[in-house]
Amino acid sequence: MKTFKTPFLLAIITLFLGFSAQSQKQCNHKTTFDKSLISDTLDALHYHIHLTVTDFSGHEISGFTDVELESKLDDIDEIKLELQDLTVDSVSVDGVQNTGFSHTGYVISIPLANPMNTGDNATVRVYYHGVPFHESWGGFHYSGEYAFNLGVGFESIPHNLGKTWFPCIDDFHDRAFYDVYATVEDGKDAVCGGLLIDVENNGNGTQTFHWKLNNTIPTYLASVAIGDYYKWTDTYSGINGDIPIEIWVRPQDSLKVDGSFEHLNEILAIYEDKFGPYRWERVGYVGTAIGAMEHVTNIAFPSFLINGGLSGESTMAHELAHMWFGDNVTCATAEDMWINEGWAVFCEAIYKEFLYSKEEANDYIRDEHSEVIQYCHTPSGDGSYFPLNQIPQEITYGMTAYPRGMTIAHTLRGYLGDEVFFDGMAAYNENFKYDYVSSYDMRDFLTSHTGVDMTDWFDAWVFNSGTPHFSIDSFAVNPTGNGADVTVFMKQKRHGPEFIANSNIVELTFMDNDWNSFSENIHFDGETGNSVIEVPFVPEMVFCDLHEKTCDATTDYARTIKET
Repeated sequence: MKTFKTPFLLAIITLFLGFSAQSQKQCNHKTTFDKSLISDTLDALHYHIHLTVTDFSGHEISGFTDVELESKLDDIDEIKLELQDLTVDSVSVDGVQNTGFSHTGYVISIPLANPMNTGDNATVRVYYHGVPFHESWGGFHYSGEYAFNLGVGFESIPHNLGKTWFPCIDDFHDRAFYDVYATVEDGKDAVCGGLLIDVENNGNGTQTFHWKLNNTIPTYLASVAIGDYYKWTDTYSGINGDIPIEIWVRPQDSLKVDGSFEHLNEILAIYEDKFGPYRWERVGYVGTAIGAMEHVTNIAFPSFLINGGLSGESTMAHELAHMWFGDNVTCATAEDMWINEGWAVFCEAIYKEFLYSKEEANDYIRDEHSEVIQYCHTPSGDGSYFPLNQIPQEITYGMTAYPRGMTIAHTLRGYLGDEVFFDGMAAYNENFKYDYVSSYDMRDFLTSHTGVDMTDWFDAWVFNSGTPHFSIDSFAVNPTGNGADVTVFMKQKRHGPEFIANSNIVELTFMDNDWNSFSENIHFDGETGNSVIEVPFVPEMVFCDLHEKTCDATTDYARTIKET
């Protein structure tokens, strides 16, 4: 029997790669509001938005919205909707003028003469006008001869900004159907989510575009973009049939679409293969001055990335991934934003792996993980360690949700193995389609669907802050004929606040001097553990997570030194 403490066949170089992390924007527009007061009592079923966007000098919008509502409770004597920084001109309920409404802050309060009970319906019409709100990123923007919305704000709390252009129940829970009637000047187009039903010439220098969305979405995913656009079209042959592709761009960018979206159909096929069918009526992008934002079927995509090359491909793929993670299944709260953003970043790695190579995907994951380990908890990142489901709203769109969320999704893949993982995530998208979830919902569903108790894994990687680290303490080889029984002793530490994970699964790879290799998972609880593994040869080396399936508290990769 031999016992080894120091490897000698391969040189494993652990590199801690440094990257400059962007400082998070300081919040300068915060208004707290308990959004559950609305969505827990009323359900918005359908929005009919009639919007006029013709004032490109004064930057005003005007119009009216009909909101079809259903009561969730008895004795509702007041309807509340949200509308930010716009003037309410009048309100009616079921066609009857309501003069008792008030508009304080974001909230329109509409008293009812006859209370609503559970299941009762009402249609509220709100006329409004004004200069819409926008922050440095989110909100409703005028930019030259173009206008568009971005449905969330990084600085605004709460982040949802549907309320900047139509009255609504503005949170992640409430989902509704949409008809948008956008009136614009002749020579301009209005591009919204869903399918274009009609364009009506009003005979007065304006035309009205009617778009209809036949799937339910939360308000932040509704969209409108106005300007002089060229429509590029294609068709994707999806799992459930042909899906139209429309990419609306500035006329000067029309010849650049082919190059910048060269692999769109292939990426769609990868995502469908891994996560289930594309569930929307069309695939859509629209060029905007800033972005990107995953509006359903109408992704706001920065025009500078439509340049004829592939510099924006990762962004294009990230936003497309939201059609599964974020748009189809939406995080229940901003604190759980990794459910949207971490998984979309993870999908960037997935498309790189299956479009290009495993090596390219691993390089991408390693680089992102290195940044997380070094900077996420520092002032250059999010400033501290946070559980993935308790991200403070000041840093909702920071490193914890994005790259760290990606590394946790990647680790989940390694924990379950590809077959179980991809089957589970496709089933997750089917089970929760057009709905919202929490991290607890994800845990419980995966436990039920896969048959693997995910309690300990979610406790270690999602519900507690910091990151586990696994390593081999030592191993002992007992030759048995042509093979060996190898006893491997593992140890666990943690980067960040103390927490010791249980139900750990780590891949070990065994090698001999002839470069034969064999991989097997080891299972253990607590700070230390050991297991005997049957290996079909007598190994000289054992590697912990050689294939980088677990994003623990180090970044490393293997290189073979052939000359010294």
